[in-house]
Parts: sequence; C-alpha cells; structure tokens
Amino acid sequence: MHKCVLLIDDEEDLCDALRDVLEDRGYRVLVAHNGQEGLEVLRDGEQPCFVLLDLMMPVMDGWRFLEVVGADPALARIPLTISTSAPERAPKGRPVIPKPVDLRTLLDHVQRACGAPP
Repeated sequence: MHKCVLLIDDEEDLCDALRDVLEDRGYRVLVAHNGQEGLEVLRDGEQPCFVLLDLMMPVMDGWRFLEVVGADPALARIPLTISTSAPERAPKGRPVIPKPVDLRTLLDHVQRACGAPP
C-alpha cells in the first residue's frame, strides 16, 4: 500500500510537477484544486499521511479549509504544511514552504509526516 499525499492547490502545473516528483519517490498522490475539493477527498475516506495546502484559491481558500479541518478532530490530526507565495500571511504555528516550492524541503516535510515510501 502506497502512502498517500494530498496536494490542494489551484495551480495545475505546480500540482502536476509535484505529483511527478512524489510519485517517482513511491508516494500515491491525490490532487484537489480548492479547499472544497480537498474536504471532499478527506470526507470520502481518504486518510493521507500529509497535506500540502495553498492559501489563495477559488471556491474555498486555505484559511477556510483550515477552519473546517480544525473543527473535525479526525481531520485535524493529519499533518499539514502550507505552501504559499505570501508566507507572511500564513497562520501562525503552521509549517510553511514558500513558493516557489523547494523540492528538498517538500520531501523532508513529507518524509517526516509519512515515513519513507515503500
């Protein structure tokens, strides 16, 4: 069973590139293009070992996603890192990877949360 990572970001090219890198390292990757889609993935029973969340997205932004997830104890336990071009706007106390995403930093966050892929 591959360890699952959820990317929530409206930048399709970025998601495609990050998915390729993570899949090449043995992770299974799910992609959502806004917070609402991300919640649907989580509520459909997927339990990723790590979530990478953009803040500025249409439909449901990252701040609202964090509110909803934080109110659900089962979802609030999932390790989450914020990826944003405006790190100064990220909620305090959350790990942040500034955009453009440094792949070594991302892989470090994923490996800490998920362990090494099979």
